[in-house]
Amino acid sequence: MSGNYPKVVKQTVNLGSLPYVSNVDEEGQRTVAFHEDHIVERFPRVLSLVRIQDALEINLFLEHRYKGLFMPPKRGGKKNPLGGVSLITVQSLANSMSLFLQWVEKNNVDWHEVYAVSDSDKAKYWLPVYRYRKHLIEQVIAKDIDRDTANLYINHVRQFYEWARKQRRIDKVPFKYKTKVIKKKRKDGGLDLLFTDYGSEEKGFTITTTDLLIPKKYKQKKSGDAGLSPYSQDELKLLYASKELTKQGVKLRVDLAVQCGLRAEEIATFTASHVVDPALDNKPIYYLTIIGKYDKERTILVSKGLMTSLWQYRNGKEHQDRLAKWQLEHGNCDDAPLFLNRSGNFMSRKSIGNVVSKVRKELAPFGKTLKRDFHDLRSTFATNLAGFLIHKDLPIGFVQYKLMQLMGHADFSTTQKYINFARSLTFDKQMASWVDKLFG
Repeated sequence: MSGNYPKVVKQTVNLGSLPYVSNVDEEGQRTVAFHEDHIVERFPRVLSLVRIQDALEINLFLEHRYKGLFMPPKRGGKKNPLGGVSLITVQSLANSMSLFLQWVEKNNVDWHEVYAVSDSDKAKYWLPVYRYRKHLIEQVIAKDIDRDTANLYINHVRQFYEWARKQRRIDKVPFKYKTKVIKKKRKDGGLDLLFTDYGSEEKGFTITTTDLLIPKKYKQKKSGDAGLSPYSQDELKLLYASKELTKQGVKLRVDLAVQCGLRAEEIATFTASHVVDPALDNKPIYYLTIIGKYDKERTILVSKGLMTSLWQYRNGKEHQDRLAKWQLEHGNCDDAPLFLNRSGNFMSRKSIGNVVSKVRKELAPFGKTLKRDFHDLRSTFATNLAGFLIHKDLPIGFVQYKLMQLMGHADFSTTQKYINFARSLTFDKQMASWVDKLFG
């Protein structure tokens, strides 16, 4: 087996409805067509030269998730036009499943094996899914991956088994379900008390999980501000003074990260229709609704200055040339991204984040370094916004709420890290100019 397989490949696919055989050639090769086409670019597929049947089943699972035929997004989650999960979610699923299939091939096991030799707990750990779980735990112990990543991988494999059971490809799922009561902790008394009666009992909520989860004892200890690495004023000057950022599109993508807190994947899906002509009104701030992580909607704030630059780019040569290529493929440009690649297709998250690597190479001959990455631009936004709001002596409950809302965090604990980190720093007045325009 080649070391490159199994792997994820991205292809343009037709996920249309009502398929039929439109032609059969002399060699018996059938051509499949659809009564209604639905073309999806860069759709992830898992490719294997050894376990072809397994790869086909995995790819059907991915297709069913995208079409919403299995585990459609929950209420409040954003659906794609076919009713399923986003392409970013499918990419994450494909990555997890390719790793699982790599392990299956390497260990020459049959993932369809769901019956243990006995009902004992000891016997079940010989089943493929539990052996894979053990493999992930070993990777966590070796610090090759963290516990959260391992749980993501095993959770996607669990979904695949549940899909296979629903499709009757296996007789049963090989793992056990269990219920847990999660107690709701008050992480910020002031804000929670606005919505809670005094003296009311703190209740939890019940969730259903499985015995596949990686135990908490394997969670690596992290410092309170782990992962928070905002740019300093000098580092931002280095970045913005680079030759790479003289390119209008590149600079605007950095602006959206550092001024609005957008993730790379959110910039990739930022539609041109968000951008309007600021000369037509006198708004100092523009409120835009975007689709963020986990397909959740959130509102971001864009200053008039940034909107002006975005409007100029939207009507400029680079975007218009690439938009013409987009239209040849899609026909409709209403949902076209603002930032397209040279082929007129979606830019990848990696392509957007590569700007920092390019700047780093540009600075190297001059003995200058840039240790941050693209995601740290988002940390810069959050930390400086938190510092600004705290500096204004605003109530901590409001600071938490506003930061959580603009960052799209799932809970207060992540937001609190930025607030704690901001409190430990002296607020940089030079960094406040753009924040002051938004909140001053």
